[in-house]
Amino acid sequence: MPGLKLKSLKEPTESHDGFRKLIARYRPRYLPKSEENWHEWWKELAPSRQLHKAYMIDKKMNWSVYKNRFLAEIKNNPDALDEIKELKQLSKDQDVTLLCHCVGIDKHCHRFVISELVEKRSRS
Repeated sequence: MPGLKLKSLKEPTESHDGFRKLIARYRPRYLPKSEENWHEWWKELAPSRQLHKAYMIDKKMNWSVYKNRFLAEIKNNPDALDEIKELKQLSKDQDVTLLCHCVGIDKHCHRFVISELVEKRSRS
């Protein structure tokens, strides 16, 4: 059954990944453009530069504060909301893998927040 998957860009590409969407604010510098392994890049589903810096680099906030601020950014961004609707529809018909730079299965990553939003919209 098709669905939404979450993965790090640093994990190997697999055939069952389906349609791969990068949802990171920054293009990975360690990966030459010729080796890009995603189909689309949706920056709108990534935290703003300021929020990314405050949480990931400066460590100025905890996960709860970051998540709430990220949700506010998404809910106030019509393009992001449209992309969430599109993700909901795409993942009904095929496998879709959301990619970002975070490594491992850490739920303290924005791709989990996006996944929750897609699932929430699927139930409504």
